[in-house]
Amino acid sequence: MRRPARLALAVLLVLVGVACTDDQADRSSERLGPPDQDATSDTVEPEEPGGGTEAGPPRPVEVPADDVDALYEVPDPLPAGAHGDLLRYQEVEPGPEGARSYRVMYLSESLAGDPIVVTGTVVVPDAPAPPEGRTVLTIAHGTTGIADECAPSRAGGAAELAIAGPAVDRGWIVAVTDYEGLGTPGRHPYLVGVSEGRSVVDAVLAAGQLPDAERSDTVAIAGYSQGGHGALWAAEVAAGWAPELDVVGTFAGAPATELDIILSAAGAPGVAGFGAMIVAGYEAAYPEADPALFLTDEGTSLLDAVDEGCVGDVFAALAAASGPLVRPDGPRTPPWPELARENSPGQVLLDDPVLIIHSDEDDVVPVALSGILFDRMCGLGQAVERRVLEGGGDHGEAARVAYPQALEWFDQILAGEPVPTTCP
Repeated sequence: MRRPARLALAVLLVLVGVACTDDQADRSSERLGPPDQDATSDTVEPEEPGGGTEAGPPRPVEVPADDVDALYEVPDPLPAGAHGDLLRYQEVEPGPEGARSYRVMYLSESLAGDPIVVTGTVVVPDAPAPPEGRTVLTIAHGTTGIADECAPSRAGGAAELAIAGPAVDRGWIVAVTDYEGLGTPGRHPYLVGVSEGRSVVDAVLAAGQLPDAERSDTVAIAGYSQGGHGALWAAEVAAGWAPELDVVGTFAGAPATELDIILSAAGAPGVAGFGAMIVAGYEAAYPEADPALFLTDEGTSLLDAVDEGCVGDVFAALAAASGPLVRPDGPRTPPWPELARENSPGQVLLDDPVLIIHSDEDDVVPVALSGILFDRMCGLGQAVERRVLEGGGDHGEAARVAYPQALEWFDQILAGEPVPTTCP
């Protein structure tokens, strides 16, 4: 979530006041998410020379820098391989000073266990790698939309790359996934936690296969807004999905959380676009998620707008509706509340610390939502620090404050210094 929506703030704050019931608080000790993830991936039969075989993974293919479309052409069928195997890479020219930037395509796995491809962006410093290899900062990006054209790698790179640029100056590799379904076949499963988490973690594995990457197993995870949600889910799936990686900590800025509360407000004008993307994303991920149970006939008829433009276009298309988009009982009709709750992060104890940063002036994701998340994580015994930026500016402004603080927090961890927890 990225664009300001002041009406959304007012509606959600009211809902936060009425929705934090004892039943919701009890979720802190209950795992409502998908089944446990296996550390292995299904494979498919090789389709061409260069495809993966029993002798090893597929050989990454370099795509000429002047043929952007070729990077996104999906092999049919997919070559055999494991999740995180790099299939294609393309240097982006001109690159950032002191580094090389690449578009990448790599193998991953859908929620249903099917092999898929995911694209993204990776920046590799030019400076020599330390003997132990380079730390990787893997970033889950904020909401851009769920149509293919909204993939950050295709649109010139994620905004987070500029904010987190000092990570490259530290000698770190920076990897930013586009997520499943953004720029690649299928609809993006928006705010589906396991899908986001796998894409974020597999970007680390793919980044290590680029020329002269010299990646270590040390990984820092970061994200803001939708990316805060994705970062927390990446931290949750990492131990089972890529156990060889050493995740040192996770930064979640203004995280999208308490999705049942957000869906309860989906009929409000300032929230309708986010609600539509959640409904469409869940339909893509879950066979039982029938939009007609949640949306009115007009809302259902307008849902395809999510595939025809990025976030601003979606809001504009839904603003033209002549009547309500959400059924009065839609947010309470199964399976919608259950799916929303199971995709809210912070329901599993993580081995490594978490930093949450949120502005008290956030006009898109109300600060009260991360407060509920924080209380739940503290109840699990999680090492978590929550910083509320007083007068920290709106949603976008606060991101520019939060990321430098997060990088300093990662520096502390990597230096072996203790990091605080603010749990009571």
